[in-house]
Amino acid sequence: GRPRLRKMEKFLQIAPHSLAIVLGPAEGPAGERAAAAAAAAAPPAPPAPPRQLARHHIGYEIFADFKAENMQHFWNKRVTAAVAETFFLGWIDEQVLLIQGKEEHLEALREGWTRRALRPPSGFHIRCLGDVSPISMSPISQSQFIPLGEILCLAISAMNSARKPVTQEALMEHLTTCFPALGRAWLPTRPASLKVTVVRMLP
Repeated sequence: GRPRLRKMEKFLQIAPHSLAIVLGPAEGPAGERAAAAAAAAAPPAPPAPPRQLARHHIGYEIFADFKAENMQHFWNKRVTAAVAETFFLGWIDEQVLLIQGKEEHLEALREGWTRRALRPPSGFHIRCLGDVSPISMSPISQSQFIPLGEILCLAISAMNSARKPVTQEALMEHLTTCFPALGRAWLPTRPASLKVTVVRMLP
């Protein structure tokens, strides 16, 4: 029967030491000027990429602009060092920027936010900034062996791609070469089963 999969007990922490920056469009003349400047400077639009790729690309550009704006704080070396050492983690729902870094750098950004010293990316304002709880992932273990039917399908497909005739003898040779453990443990005792399986699977 189908091998039963079980969940591994160990949990993995995904994206620790992360901050979320919730953005909103800049209001008033500043936002309008930024939008107009961006539209005027934009080159002709290339063919639209897949939605997920486009979202990632836009999010990274906004993150780069956020870094550029705050790197101008040359009088506050803690903020500039923190911004330089953080990196882009993700872009959610077209308004939430996820960044990641060492705890000391994230603390400098938290402090800059509480003191109203962080500058938003061009064309945006920062609605809020906060810590993101690490995502817990429970890995699912794989079965120890590949099902025999899957192995036979892979072998026959590979032989067909190589334009090799699929006979019982040729298939057994291929399996012994590509799956030596299977050849030693299974093939010597199952020639009849293999013959029936090959007959059923041949095109």
